[in-house]
Amino acid sequence: MITVFDLYALALLLVSMSLFVHRYVRQNPPVYPYLIIAITCLVANWLGEAGGGIFAMTLLVAASFSFLGCLLYPSWRNMSGPADAAPTQSAEN
Repeated sequence: MITVFDLYALALLLVSMSLFVHRYVRQNPPVYPYLIIAITCLVANWLGEAGGGIFAMTLLVAASFSFLGCLLYPSWRNMSGPADAAPTQSAEN
């Protein structure tokens, strides 16, 4: 039997993985945000099937916000910007 949790988790997983593959072809994105989304979808689907509907929906909404963060901030590594980087030292003889 197909439930709402199956459809929501599968759709979110497919969209996030397609975004990851699209960005992987063009740049070098970090893997951990997309891995967190995939694991959250897995756990939420399992909870939804086991009868924990409100907890499963909460996890799926949290995964949706995480996907939105991946969509809006594609380079998580570079969010601090060059202003926070340590100054380089020049070698003088």
